[in-house]
Amino acid sequence: MFFKRIESEGLAHYSYMVGEGGEIAVIDPRRDISIYLDEARKAGGKIIRIFETHRNEDCIAGSQELSQFTGADIYLSGHEEVGHVYGQKIYDGFTFKVGGLRLKALHTPGHTLGHMSYALYEEGRETPYMVFSGDSLFLGDLARTDFYGENQLDHMTGLLYDSIFQKLLPLGDDVLLMPAHGAGSACGASMEDRPYSTLGYERKYNGQLQDDSKQAFIKRYGRMRVRPAHFDMIQTYNTKGAKPLGLGIHIPYLTMEQVMNQNLAMVDCRSKEAFLGGHIKGSIYLNPEILSSFLGTMFDADTPIAFLMDPGAMYQLEDLYLQSRRIGFEQIRGFVPDAPKEWVVSGKALDTMASIDSKAYMELKEDHTLLDIRKDHELEAGDPEKHRLHIALEELIQRISEVPKDKPVYIMCASGNRAITAASLLKQHGYDGVVITGGVTGIRALEDE
Repeated sequence: MFFKRIESEGLAHYSYMVGEGGEIAVIDPRRDISIYLDEARKAGGKIIRIFETHRNEDCIAGSQELSQFTGADIYLSGHEEVGHVYGQKIYDGFTFKVGGLRLKALHTPGHTLGHMSYALYEEGRETPYMVFSGDSLFLGDLARTDFYGENQLDHMTGLLYDSIFQKLLPLGDDVLLMPAHGAGSACGASMEDRPYSTLGYERKYNGQLQDDSKQAFIKRYGRMRVRPAHFDMIQTYNTKGAKPLGLGIHIPYLTMEQVMNQNLAMVDCRSKEAFLGGHIKGSIYLNPEILSSFLGTMFDADTPIAFLMDPGAMYQLEDLYLQSRRIGFEQIRGFVPDAPKEWVVSGKALDTMASIDSKAYMELKEDHTLLDIRKDHELEAGDPEKHRLHIALEELIQRISEVPKDKPVYIMCASGNRAITAASLLKQHGYDGVVITGGVTGIRALEDE
């Protein structure tokens, strides 16, 4: 058997290649498809089938372009009409051969009404070897169920419960679980950072599966979550089709004069130390680790953008570009390799940002607001609560009016990375936030001394 998991960092998106006897299927391909062509060539196989588990909201699928390059058939759920202009409709129970393997479609609604999972069977065996669960069951977590609005929340949450307990878990405890996302994805609140799992392990240890009843599950798990604005645009791309990326990438070199003349949004992708040391006024800090998670909450998808790069980290540029295009940001105009140097040489001053380490913050006496921008599941008993205002980073733009302007604002995340992003965003709205560089991790370390 040939098997390959393709991981897209930042998005924490997983796609899969599986095959046997020279035939390969791809499940949930990402937008940039060259990796699938390369892996198929190395394996000496041909991609003959492409399966989507659902219409993605957080990333653009590469199914159409991959099909154009390979001639592979595309299969989509027929259980919900969402306006696809490509692919063949399939239904619960449909089975497909890939060499000596069988892929069986399972209708598993909850995240979406038409959501499909795919159970993989080896030849001559009645128990599946693995299941591709898409956005339904994750490692340590479950999919969100709020995409159809608050009126449908209980219904969708109940569907997810039934899908897991009536369709997925009955496949068998030894079945390997292959979800479409891992830790860090916006499609789940608290996915665990483990490489693999089984249905039996999740049945026993997944904290979201321990309720006494379906009603208890619906009451506890069903809730509305932040929906970035670019999700709607991605849904359109994933039904009507996005512009093909092709196999070659060209990212133009820009000067700061061009950036300013074209009124481009500036995304500073340098190290956090470099940004704190000096940056261009008006730039937003987003390093490669968090770019695809937060770019869509900071900018509209049609915003023309320039990346401000560290000249010693130009190897990150292609990844930054692809991360952006995977989530529908089509107007990446180019990059500036050393914007601060060019800025200073032209006679302009760099902007700065105040910071404080964890120890100094704990000794702080003045009245202030502690802006905690971590996600809900990151909060723990014993975290600093005095002066605290909790607004997750992805909600900050919508709730920025809640941040007081009559006292200093100290910004805290886990380690200080996201806090710099928040501070750069607040600066555009008239705040001079102070970054706690060690974050809550540094504060906890002090308490353990």
